[in-house]
Amino acid sequence: MALQLSRLRAEIKLLRQRFQAFLWLQNMAALSLWKRTVVRSLQILVAVFRDLLQEQISLRAMSLVFTTLIGIFPLFALTFAVLKGLGVHNAMEPTLLTLLQPLGERASEVTQQILTYVDNLQVQVIGVTSIVLLLYFVVNMMSKIESSFNYIWAVRRGRSLSNRISEYLFAVIVSPLLLFLSISLTSYVNTNFFERFLENLIFGSVIIEFSAYLVSFLLMSLAFAFAYGFLPNTKVHFTSAFIGGLVTTAIWKLMGSIFQGLFISPLRENLYLAFASPIAIIFFIYVGWMVALIGSSIAFYHQNPGKARAGREKLDLSIAQQEQVSLATALAIIKQFNRGGKPFSEDDLAREFDISPVAVEDALRALQSIKLITQTGDDPPRYLPSHAVDDCKIVDIWNALRSNNADEITASNESEGLQTIETFQSELKDAIEKQLGQKKFSDSTL
Repeated sequence: MALQLSRLRAEIKLLRQRFQAFLWLQNMAALSLWKRTVVRSLQILVAVFRDLLQEQISLRAMSLVFTTLIGIFPLFALTFAVLKGLGVHNAMEPTLLTLLQPLGERASEVTQQILTYVDNLQVQVIGVTSIVLLLYFVVNMMSKIESSFNYIWAVRRGRSLSNRISEYLFAVIVSPLLLFLSISLTSYVNTNFFERFLENLIFGSVIIEFSAYLVSFLLMSLAFAFAYGFLPNTKVHFTSAFIGGLVTTAIWKLMGSIFQGLFISPLRENLYLAFASPIAIIFFIYVGWMVALIGSSIAFYHQNPGKARAGREKLDLSIAQQEQVSLATALAIIKQFNRGGKPFSEDDLAREFDISPVAVEDALRALQSIKLITQTGDDPPRYLPSHAVDDCKIVDIWNALRSNNADEITASNESEGLQTIETFQSELKDAIEKQLGQKKFSDSTL
C-alpha cells in the first residue's frame, strides 16, 4: 500500500512538472498562433485561479459590497440629474434592467424601486450642503472602487484628490451620454424597417434574435471595457480591456441563469423565504464585484503576460538579493546603452536574469528614485541612463540605494545600540570604498 502511494505521488509530481514546463518554459515565439493562444489562455486561467486561492479578490469584493450599498443611490442621483437635464432620464431603466438581469422577474421590480427612490431625491431643489454630501459619497465610493482595481493592476499610488474629483465627475457626466448613444443605436438597429426586411428572409426571426443578443452582448462588453480602462490609475490597452469585458459579460450572462435557479425561483415560491431577499441581493452584489474583479485580472494578465507566472504580490527578497537585482539591473541597462542596443523593458530584464518581473519592477523603481535611470515613452516603457555613466562607480550607486527613502531616527543620539551599529556601518562603508571604490559599471571586467 505504501509503495502504491509512493508511486502515485511520483506520477503526480511528474505530471505537475510536465504541465509547468508546457505552461511556462516554452518558446512562445516559435509556436503557431493557435498554440500560442491556447498556452496564453491557460497561463491567464492559472494566474486568475491562483489569485482566487489567495483570497485578496474575495476580500476586496466583500468590502465593495458595503461601499456599493452606501454610495449607489447618490451615484444614481447624480447620473439621473444629468440625464434629466438632457431630457433622456428614461435611458437609465434599460441599463438597470440589463445589469439586474440575473434577478429574473424581480429585475423590473427592483429597477422601478431604484428609479422611484432616485426620482424622489429631486437633486435640482436640494440645498448646497446636501449636494456637497452627495458628491462626497460618490467620490468616496469611486475612490474605494479605484483602490481595488489599482490592486488588481499592481498600482501602488492612486489618483490625487483633484484628479479624483475631476475624473470621477467626468465619468458620471459622460457615462450617461454614452449610455444614451448606445440605446439610441440599439433602437435604430431594431426599427421596424430592419425587422420587416429580415422577416422576409429565410431564418429571419432567428437572425433578429441573434442580432439583438449579439448587440446587447457587445455593448455590455464595451461598458466593462470602458470601466477596466478608466478605473485603474494606469494605462490599460483597449484590446486587453475588451477581452476582459468579453469574459466578464459571458460570466455575467451565465451567472444570471444560475442565480435565478438557485435564489429567485425559491424566493418567489415560498413566502417565508421572501424575507431573505435582501440577503440574496447582497450576495448578488458580492458575486457581481467578484466577476468584475476577475475580468479586470484577466485584462491585467493579458496586458502583462510576464506577470502571470509570478503574480503581482511583492517577493520576500533578502537585503542582499534586493541589492543584487538592483545593481544587476543598473549594469544591464548601462551596458546595453553603451553598446547602442535597443533599451531593455521590464520583461526583457526579467528574461535576461531569469527572475520574476516583480523583482525587476522593484529594482527599476528604486533606480528611478535615485535618478540613475529614466523610462522612455514606449509602450511598454524602456529604460535608459538619465545622465552620463562613463565614470559611474558601483559603490556610489550601492550607497545611494542603501540610503534611498531613509528616515530620521530620532533616538539615534540617545540609543547606545543604534550608535554602535551606526559606527559599524560607517566602518563597513569605508572598508568597501577603500577596497572596491574604483570599480565602474563601464569596466570591461564586469
